[in-house]
Amino acid sequence: MSAARRAVVCAVVALGVLAPTAAPTWAHASLVSSTPRSGGHVADSPSEVVLQFSEPVQVLNRSDVSVVDHNGQKVDVGAPRPASGDRRRLIVPLNKPLVPDSYTVRYRVVSADSHSAVAAMVYATGGARLLPPVWDGAGGPSDASPAAVAARVAELAALGLLLGLLAFRALVWGPAVSDARDIPPAERERALRGGQRLFWRAFWTLTVLAGVAEATVLATKSAVVFHTGLAAAAVDPPAASHLISASRFGDLLGLRYIALIVLVAIAFAAWTVESADAPSAGRRGPLAAMGLLSVTALGLLAAQGHASQAPLAPLQVTADAAHLAGVAIWLGGLPCLAVVLLRAPGALPDTGRILASEALRRFSRLALCSVAVIALTGLARMAGELSSPAELWSTAYGRDLLLKTSLLLPILVLARRNRQLVARLAGGLTPTATRLRSVARSVQLELTIGAGIIVVAALLVAEVPGRA
Repeated sequence: MSAARRAVVCAVVALGVLAPTAAPTWAHASLVSSTPRSGGHVADSPSEVVLQFSEPVQVLNRSDVSVVDHNGQKVDVGAPRPASGDRRRLIVPLNKPLVPDSYTVRYRVVSADSHSAVAAMVYATGGARLLPPVWDGAGGPSDASPAAVAARVAELAALGLLLGLLAFRALVWGPAVSDARDIPPAERERALRGGQRLFWRAFWTLTVLAGVAEATVLATKSAVVFHTGLAAAAVDPPAASHLISASRFGDLLGLRYIALIVLVAIAFAAWTVESADAPSAGRRGPLAAMGLLSVTALGLLAAQGHASQAPLAPLQVTADAAHLAGVAIWLGGLPCLAVVLLRAPGALPDTGRILASEALRRFSRLALCSVAVIALTGLARMAGELSSPAELWSTAYGRDLLLKTSLLLPILVLARRNRQLVARLAGGLTPTATRLRSVARSVQLELTIGAGIIVVAALLVAEVPGRA
């Protein structure tokens, strides 16, 4: 069995073994304690209910936190408020006195890591019998719903491919064409022109996809928070505007939009200049600025999620941002490499194989550095999200981490095979079109398995870390 087939078999086995155990969860800010306590009895009627959460929370709608009797009649008065100096404690004032009865405290809050928590607790007063909680019938998707996961997959893919494309042009294709020896000027110019044309086509496509993905994430989050359907949330600008203005999620989403807008402005200026001048490998200044803005967008994703609430949060956010950037440069560069390997030999009969071989050599080196960053930051993130190694198999979050790692292993097998070919090419092996097509097939397999990693990463965002 070839190395490529062994890698695919490993990936399929990993999915079959671990995927059924990766059950998603619904919330991240869990209720730690309450006064009155959940399921408890109190002799007197309390003047307020105090909810203690594991993370700081926000209430975006007055009606999202309520206390009702067994008939569903509201008995709270005024808006719920956070305790002074502690946004993990929520105080709900009550009418007083209340008759002996079973009361339901139901809440829908947004946690500090941008997830919506929905639950209810029951307590009884004056010796009344505890009854099942009274729900208000609120609908809408959850953060673990297929629509929410799909939106996050699209967001991760678009932003990651964008950074991968920028890194490939700046660090792989541009230097490969510029530094290649014994290439006639006409062939070099043709290679630069073709690469420039394909780059801008891909870039504008990905920026549009990134904008659409962010809009989809906003609509999905609005549906989750305001418990409406996805279609209704998509055509409700006031709700989306309220979510953006009143939540930490909205602040970070707005900053990502700003980063993308500035990125597009710089790109448009660079595109205009390049279109008027002779073909080039791309100006380093604009490419560096665009890459930095792309990394910033991924860093804002890291600041929005689990890392922001982990111990040593600034270091964890930095590690998560570096992890996302490493994955983006590696996996996002794979489709670029596949295009070069498949198209360059045919488009440039005299020099295409040489350029494709040089691009493969440079990308192999870049990918190796990315893998080192991914491994180191992945271990740091694992230490920040798990309290003990046993949580790798005892929690859904840990099992999905294992699934993500198991999918990474077959990609490393394929990458090692490609590096062996790079070494042979450096030793004098002729880069024939057949050999390059074989590498392109391995690259396509890497990309297919990498897509599975992105899906698992989107699922991890919706799960409770082991430390919680």
